[in-house]
Amino acid sequence: MTHTELLKGLVGAGIKWRYGEKAENLVKRRIVWELMHIIEAGFVDYYLMAFWIFRHYALEKIEVWARGAMPSSIVCYCLGLTEVDPIKYGLHSARFVNDEPPQFQFDIEALRFDEFMKRAEEVLQANAEDFDIPAIRECLFKDVKPYEYLNKKQERPLPDDLEDDIARYALYRPETIDLFSDYVNRYPKCDLLIYQEQMLDILKGVFHLGGIKANQIRISIQRGETEQIEAYRQELFASSELPDEEKEKAWQRLTSNPKAFLKAHAVNRVLASYKYEIK
Repeated sequence: MTHTELLKGLVGAGIKWRYGEKAENLVKRRIVWELMHIIEAGFVDYYLMAFWIFRHYALEKIEVWARGAMPSSIVCYCLGLTEVDPIKYGLHSARFVNDEPPQFQFDIEALRFDEFMKRAEEVLQANAEDFDIPAIRECLFKDVKPYEYLNKKQERPLPDDLEDDIARYALYRPETIDLFSDYVNRYPKCDLLIYQEQMLDILKGVFHLGGIKANQIRISIQRGETEQIEAYRQELFASSELPDEEKEKAWQRLTSNPKAFLKAHAVNRVLASYKYEIK
């Protein structure tokens, strides 16, 4: 069995685990898109080793929690590397799999961090003949840190709607605190640009871009690359058949909050706060 076949098999089992025997077509299309990108980019081994180290060999006994853009990936969700359903929360695959190589970020239970790293190294060495271990080690452990909150488990029931908690986490920062007041006082709240994922929604839904190109434009806007942003604007306006007024309205909303927060991270941290005592 090749590494690609092995990854497909693990993800296939994960689909049934996460979504049942009859997963929706949206789930299947998302899985196919991600796997296609992972395979074409040559990242199969990274995902396999991430599964073996952070899920299969570690999670049964040592507390591990993913963060950053990882919850955007439905493959990571099906492999048990994250606890966030990207379909449920409107997250975008490209926000994670577009990185080269993917940026795996994990918090590890602080009291057992040394034990985890020892076990992880044993897994790496056991697979040294079949994997590029130096490259995998650099990819998987670049942002793995011990964290105290994982030592303090709690089990609070999730509310029916986490959106207010998620928005509060995303907006309660000095650069966006004014938007938080708008969010609290405004209805409907969905017309506020809070998240990076909303930027991708506009680019994909209004301008009909693919996920990778949409993410590239999002990055330029957030970096403030003035000339590149204007070039993208002209390109999008020229290719869209929408009336100029609608294109301009969509563009203004797209660029209204360059400090838009990563919803994947916000969702993840809010969910963690119901599972662990996070101060």
